[in-house]
Order: sequence, then C-alpha cells, then structure tokens
Amino acid sequence: MKAPEIVRDAFRFVRGLFRLPQREVTRLDSRDLSFFLKYLRPVMKLGILCILFSILLSAVKVLYPLTTKILIDYIFLGKDPAGVIEELTALLPAWIAEQISWVFYSLTAFIIALLLLGVLTVVFQIFKSYVTVRFREAYTFHLQTDLFGHVLRFPITYFRSRQTGYIMSRLTDDVHVLEYVFSQFLPQMLSNITYIVMSVGILFALNTRLTCLVILLAPLFLVGNFFFARYIRAVTYEERERRADISKDLQEIISGIESVKVHTAERREYQRFSSSLYAAIDTRIRNTMLNSLSQQVRFGTQSLIMLAVLWFGGNAVLSGSMTVGDFVAYTAYIATFSGAMNSLLSFPILLQPAFTSAERIQELFRLAPEADDTTGIIPESVDGAITFSDVSFSYQERTPVLSHISLSLRRGEICAISGRTGAGKTTLTSLILRLYHPDEGTILLDGRDITTLNTTWLREQISVVSQDLFLFNTTVRENILYSRPDATDAEVIAATQKAQIHDEILALSEGYETMVGERGTRLSVGQRQRISIARAFLKDVPILIMDEPTSALDERTEQAIIPVLKDLSASRTSILISHRPSLLGIADRVYTITDGMVQKE
Repeated sequence: MKAPEIVRDAFRFVRGLFRLPQREVTRLDSRDLSFFLKYLRPVMKLGILCILFSILLSAVKVLYPLTTKILIDYIFLGKDPAGVIEELTALLPAWIAEQISWVFYSLTAFIIALLLLGVLTVVFQIFKSYVTVRFREAYTFHLQTDLFGHVLRFPITYFRSRQTGYIMSRLTDDVHVLEYVFSQFLPQMLSNITYIVMSVGILFALNTRLTCLVILLAPLFLVGNFFFARYIRAVTYEERERRADISKDLQEIISGIESVKVHTAERREYQRFSSSLYAAIDTRIRNTMLNSLSQQVRFGTQSLIMLAVLWFGGNAVLSGSMTVGDFVAYTAYIATFSGAMNSLLSFPILLQPAFTSAERIQELFRLAPEADDTTGIIPESVDGAITFSDVSFSYQERTPVLSHISLSLRRGEICAISGRTGAGKTTLTSLILRLYHPDEGTILLDGRDITTLNTTWLREQISVVSQDLFLFNTTVRENILYSRPDATDAEVIAATQKAQIHDEILALSEGYETMVGERGTRLSVGQRQRISIARAFLKDVPILIMDEPTSALDERTEQAIIPVLKDLSASRTSILISHRPSLLGIADRVYTITDGMVQKE
C-alpha cells in the first residue's frame, strides 16, 4: 500500500472511530444489577474473604513508600525520630511502639522490618488469590448453570432460528466476562479505595498544601471516562456479536466437514470463515484504539499530577520547608496513588465490556421459556386417545403447512401418515409433542386439551423413533439409557434384542461400553436407527411416534424390523410416518397429507 493510501485509510479510520452503531446503547438500571447480585448469596462468605484479603493487602502495600522517608531522613541523615515515636506511642500499645522505634535507629532493624513486610505481602497475596479464584468459579457456576437451564427451556423455534455456535458463544463468552465484575472489580475497587484513603492520610501528614493541590487535580481522571464510555460499550457489543458470528460459522463448518469434503468445498468454506473473521477486525481495532485513547488521557492526567508535585515539592525542598526524605516518600506515594486513582476512576471504562455482557445475558433471561414444569395437569392414567380438532398451523405467516386437520387416533392401532416431503407429516407429530402450538384448533389427549397438561409429563408419555437420530458422544449403553436412565442392564439388553441390534453391539470393540463418536459417527446409519428403536422399547410408554423408522435400512433389514415395529406398537397409540408401501402395510389406517389437508386412503 502506497503512503497516500495509508494516510487516506488512517483518516477514514479516525472518522469512523467515534461512529456509534445503529443499535441504541441501553443502560443497566438497579433492577438489572440486583438480578446479578442474587448469584452472590450462595458465595457470600467467599466474597467477604476476598474483599478482606484485598483490603489487608492494600494496607500492607501502602507502607512501602513510607520506608523511603525512614531510610533517608532517620537512618542515612540521622534526623531525630523522637517526635514520630511519640506519635506512634499515642496511637499504638506501648510495647508495639517500642519494637517499631528500633526501625528508625538501625539499618539492620529496618531491613528485618522490610523482610517481615514482604512476608506479610506474600501471605496475603496467596490467600487473596486462592479465595478470589474460588469465589470467581463458584459465582460463574451458579450464573452459568442457571442461564443454561433457562435456555434449555426455550421453545424449539429459538434453537432452529439460531445456529449452535452463536448460542454457545452467548452461553460462555458473556458469562466469563461478567465474572470479572464480581471476582476482580469489586475486590480491586475496595482495595484501591483502601489504598487511596490511607495514602491521602499519609500525604497530608507529609505536606498538606501539596496534597490539596493533588486532590484538586484528581477529578481530571473522570474527563476521559465520560467521553469514551458510551463509545466503548457500543463497540464492545458489536464486537461480541461479530465473535458470536465467527463461532457460529466455525461450528457449522466443523459439524458439516463430511459434506465440505464430499463437495470439495474447503476453499469456499475457508473464504466464508475468513470473511467473517475479517469483518470482526475493524471492530476489534476500533475497540482497542478507543481503550488506548482513553488510557492515554488518564496517563496524561497522571503525568500532570506528577509534574505538579515535582515542581511544587522540589521548590519546597529548596526552600527548606520539606525534607529530602519527605519529598522522596511523597513522590513515591504520588506514583502509586496516581496509579490507584487511575485504576479506580478507569473502572467505568473497564466495566463497559462487563455491562455489555450483562445486557446480553439479560436479553436471554428476558426470553420466555417454553413452559413451566411446575404447572399443568398431570393425569393419574393415560389411555392414549389423541384427537385433532380443526387444527391449522404455519411456520410463516400466510404460508399454511396444515389446514383444518381433524382426525382421531385410538389405542392399540397404528395410524400411518403419508405424503410428499415437506407436506407436514413431521409437523403433525411435533404439535402432539408441543414443540409447536397450533394457530387454530385443539389437540386432545384422552379428552383433555394438551395445552392444559404439564409439558414434561406429556413428553414422558411419548416415545419417538426418528429418522434424524442424534447420538451423544458417549457409550452405546448410555445412549440407549437416554430414554429411561433408571433402566437395568437386563432391560437394556431386552430392548436391544427386540430391536435386532444386540448381537451387533456385542460385536463392537467394547460391546455396550463402546464410544459411538460425535453424533454416533462410529456406527452405521442402520445401527443408529435401531438404537433409536431400542430406546423406544426401553421407554415403554402409551404413545409411539415412528418417523420414517426404516429409512436408513436395507430391504432385508427392513423386513426383519417390520415385525419388531408391529410388536412395539402393540397396545399403544402409534403414529407411523412413512412413504414406503412395505411399512404402510402394517398400519390399521392410512392418511395422506396433500396441500395441508388430510385425506383417508
């Protein structure tokens, strides 16, 4: 890139640096903050210990600059410490004041005192670090598990409208940023306040007029904060969204790696990912530069205060109104005092990412969950009769999938639903599971509207054999037990024998303890589908939904499975979704969905 182009690019960047995104920057109110404070209750004791050790550590560290005055004025220059010792005797017990007094006369005692001070610093720092990490992880555990539990109850439409990587980013990145507020911000803020208060007291004792000047200049630290805070928060939100997009694309590409390779799309996916990553670069640079500019404004204020102290303090030394030891100690305190003040007053800037994460987490908590497991009717028994009464449904407005469906399903019979791909067959069963809600009409179970039933209880009465089986990256046994975790080994084996998969499981490298791989990739499609059938046998509930249960099986295996499916359907209300004539032959009734309408064959 040529020099003129670099200059033009720099000017464009500067002009866009303070550009606020279209999104309005919201402010957290007291209710938002109190929401996150509730997660402190289970870890309150750890939080108090964290604050206590932070304060103790600051109290010890504040003594270090004062040691320079003792070394120069009383040990090197031999100034009489009688006045100081008298003040110590008035403030402290006599025996403690007597021990401390040796520090003013002996270099050896002075070195021993510094050694003890160092030991205290190390001990307090170790305890603070341990308590802080325990506090941080405990707080994160309570917040993240509560958030995860809340998101798990979201409607299925939420998960199908967002990619997995995006949701994962919202569940992890924002929580880890927010934990900084309570594990680092609060203890550090109190630590800085303690240090500043104690430092100001010592500074006044060293030179009152000079300290008044420092206090007058200290509010300059706030100037940069007021200007930069809103820009940094807005850009941080934008950066988080870009990072979530990157996570989303990365997860999708890795999950679909087989399709990528089959279609030789490595180059295309590389370009897609690099485009997402490049789109985040500008936002990251803007965020970094805004923080850097804000930091330089604070650094300039800190330098201004130091220059003022050097000027006025230096003149005081030359005029004899201030000792060399006082001046050296004062400048040492100003260096650390300014740093603590800079850190304290920069918290509004440093907290912008945390505020952004808090806002994004609150967005998730504000979303209404699918259903409250504590409400709804739980009948004492289930017969399994299902009735659709004038049911209509559409995923998108004005695009109906099902239109005025009315049909009845009885216990002990197999009702088959046929039709072309996308006709609405699977949608029909999703409505029974309450994954979606009808736009019109009602669905009854044993005469009760399913919207009045407890959702968890309702789904516990239904077993699904799906063509889109998901296996978790654990053992074969654990995957089968997923439908009924309390089942015995004998019951698991009985279920797999009925599903015609037991012998094949035993032939695996570790039998039932064989790891199936991510999404079950170490098993064949047919094996995965028969594990789904084994799950249904194991669950043993009154309602059975079979969604293309033999779609991945060869003709011979299908013929062997058909009697199994018929046996599985016995004494249950069974819904069979299929277009295979051989499978439709076991049905008592067959319906076809055409243009959203159900017709009986």
